[in-house]
Amino acid sequence: MAGPALMAVRDRYPGARLVGLGHPERWGLLATTLSLAEVWDSSESRWAPLFADGPLPAALQARLAPFQLALVFSPGSGTPVPARLRQAGIPAVHWVPSFPEAGREAVGALQARHLSGLGLLVATTSFRLNLPQPLAAKAPSIGSTGFPACAAPAKACGYQDNPVQANSDSKDLAALSGPGAWLAVAPGSGQALKNWPLAHYYEVSRALAWQYKLGVVWLAGPAEAGWTTYLEALAAAQGHLLLAGAPLAQVAAVLSRCRLFLGNDSGLTHLAAALGGPAVVALFGPTDPGVWAPPGKRVRILTGTCAQAPCARGRAIPCDTSQCLEDLSVERVLAVAGAILP
Repeated sequence: MAGPALMAVRDRYPGARLVGLGHPERWGLLATTLSLAEVWDSSESRWAPLFADGPLPAALQARLAPFQLALVFSPGSGTPVPARLRQAGIPAVHWVPSFPEAGREAVGALQARHLSGLGLLVATTSFRLNLPQPLAAKAPSIGSTGFPACAAPAKACGYQDNPVQANSDSKDLAALSGPGAWLAVAPGSGQALKNWPLAHYYEVSRALAWQYKLGVVWLAGPAEAGWTTYLEALAAAQGHLLLAGAPLAQVAAVLSRCRLFLGNDSGLTHLAAALGGPAVVALFGPTDPGVWAPPGKRVRILTGTCAQAPCARGRAIPCDTSQCLEDLSVERVLAVAGAILP
């Protein structure tokens, strides 16, 4: 969601050496797009003093001394990091909110407003993520013998723990291999109350696959680990693929080859929209699409009929059930998905 703001930084300082400090896997997705010089892992112990009191270690000050500007993206302004970066000698340090604590201002507009004082022009209408060429080159062979994904439709892939190479003679994948039309389905979000019912996803994916001759790949992250066995059986029954626990770079490569993406208010929905490949149908319930929806001409937002939705305030969802999403009918999602499929 900070992609447009980060692009504005790159465009404002074209000759600068840009370094990303944070989650290496996530920054890695942005490395090519932003022309990052380096990515530093914020989980390393060397960065702990930025969150504590007392003198900063000389080695840390020396590492930060060459920088003239630091932007700190975090949910609240109470983080000690900006003050510690100034203490390290960085002359210009600015806090940028990750999302609004209250109100309905879109994240992109909120960050643009905070950065306008630096002379940064943030384009909030869209953001395009460019994959590194070696990674993008792997994408066309989804489900074929060249794609390091699932050994069979019923198998879940776990790249990080047990890399699996596709079976060289996997006849079961023949119908879904090559550059054919693909539907990506991401039924999770990391928050159960933001998820459209899994049974609805099953109905929609089955109908779209049959009507539009689509291959289907289900995407599941760490938050959906408890669903893996069920998703394996679902994928096997329908001849679908399941990509579970894969690194974000591999997920991005898959998404870049898809024709349509269907998912909740989640990071994967934003990733799909940023890749510019698939049309995106995003399903929102308790969270406000006016704040959280990814921008893009090929993005369609659907919400339920609950009069109290959206009810979330920041990250907090007061409801005990996701009635707003349960009321979003399969027929409505099918109609919108069918209308945007070329």
